[in-house]
Amino acid sequence: MAHLARLARLALTDDELDSFAGQLDAIIGHVSQIQAVDVTGVAPTDNPLKDVNVFRPDKVQPSLSQEEALAEAPNAVDGRFGVPRILGEAE
Repeated sequence: MAHLARLARLALTDDELDSFAGQLDAIIGHVSQIQAVDVTGVAPTDNPLKDVNVFRPDKVQPSLSQEEALAEAPNAVDGRFGVPRILGEAE
């Protein structure tokens, strides 16, 4: 649980880690129950809802400012999120 918290960049107390570990165990238990359901004869892509490409209208609404969005970023460069290079590109 501590590893997941670090990956998500969450600072959690020991009590929170214990609480979330219990919740995660419960979720995994529910997933195990779902995996045990007999789905013989059900196509893997079946969907009871036949809606396709259901869109909502675009709606302008207040959002975070650039400063607020970058406030907790581990690395900000020139007003943008800084991320590690992955393709070995030259500067």
